[in-house]
Amino acid sequence: MDSSDRTMQGPVLLATPRWSRDGGVGAHVQVSAAALAERGVEVRVLAQRLDPDEPAPGVTLIEAPRLFERRAPMAERLAGVLADAPAVAHLHQVDDPQIASALRRVAPLVVSAHGYTACTSGVHYFEPGHQCGRAHGPGCLPNLAFRGCAHTSYPKTLPRKYINATRGRAALRRADVAVSYSSAVDRHLAENGLRSRLIVPYFPTMPATAGTGHESRRRVVFAGRMVHSKGVTVLIEAAEHVPDAEFVVCGDGRELDSMRAFAEERGLGERMRFTGWLDPAGLARELADASVVTVPSLWPEPFGLVGIEAFAAGRPAVASATGGIPDWLEHGTSGLAVPPGDPGALAAALAEVLADPARQREMGLAGRSHVERLYTPGRHVQVLLGGYETARARWSESSSRARSAVRPRLISRS
Repeated sequence: MDSSDRTMQGPVLLATPRWSRDGGVGAHVQVSAAALAERGVEVRVLAQRLDPDEPAPGVTLIEAPRLFERRAPMAERLAGVLADAPAVAHLHQVDDPQIASALRRVAPLVVSAHGYTACTSGVHYFEPGHQCGRAHGPGCLPNLAFRGCAHTSYPKTLPRKYINATRGRAALRRADVAVSYSSAVDRHLAENGLRSRLIVPYFPTMPATAGTGHESRRRVVFAGRMVHSKGVTVLIEAAEHVPDAEFVVCGDGRELDSMRAFAEERGLGERMRFTGWLDPAGLARELADASVVTVPSLWPEPFGLVGIEAFAAGRPAVASATGGIPDWLEHGTSGLAVPPGDPGALAAALAEVLADPARQREMGLAGRSHVERLYTPGRHVQVLLGGYETARARWSESSSRARSAVRPRLISRS
């Protein structure tokens, strides 16, 4: 039987904070659960909060309102799922070692790192192009204080963030398999001593749509959270030097108002449109109608899902050469890579692609072909089920060793 036809003998339990499309991880968990269910896997999702407007064909949803209440009994935190052990338990953004331990007592455990889980600041870099390469630990403290990797205006939050990173790493270390979604995050896990690792390919979280009018417009689209690390300020500075182009900035976040104000200060009010949060259909339309999609991240982007969303719509990308972005962006073929944090280089790359609609089409088709080969629901499920099988084998072996260690020795009497 081909590995793509594997099915689990028993249910897979996915645990996540929210069943909703309020972020990249939430959207991924929803489409991953659906892809597993479509291939005959019994899927159960345990979440603290369920969005009633999000249907889940073939997926059983379990609400666990006390999931993150550490003082509550574990049976209540996990809403009774321990009584009916799953074939595999898979944690997404549930970075709690107590939950990890409780689930692993009854089932093989897989823990996903969608970002830099074992990093106090969460962004894992000192300055653009200079990614951190150390393991989490006490040595992080002077770096947070003196080398600028804290990246926060609220230093009082750092002790709590350090504790959370410690707990996140502890949860990962309890896993039979630790999953990441890019080579960048895989390196982060290796630096933190995780040996049983697997890179699972993402895939687009929304159906691609076809755009129109690319020959008659010069449109740059950004999609992401409105936070400093996403590089929106760099995009605004670059936009000043890309004349006769329109910029569409899609997304919400704590810095949305300040980004709007910054664009106004730079005289870009008429050329830069901020859409706020968009539903999947609205975002798919903006990506499809783009001349080029940009990912100008300052931090080492863990993957950059919007890149393959753009490729699926047949649009090229101009993105920072950092983090997981080089996993999907081939410079000169599906788009252009630029140094992170360099407005001049970003402006030059955007102008180069905008000037040539034929090249836009060629790059977009190359990107679509790349996604169709490597970033599909089928390949995601195939690799993931292989990881689940590995977790089951390691869990069974570990359980056998544990039973052998407590087995009483027979004493011969002469």
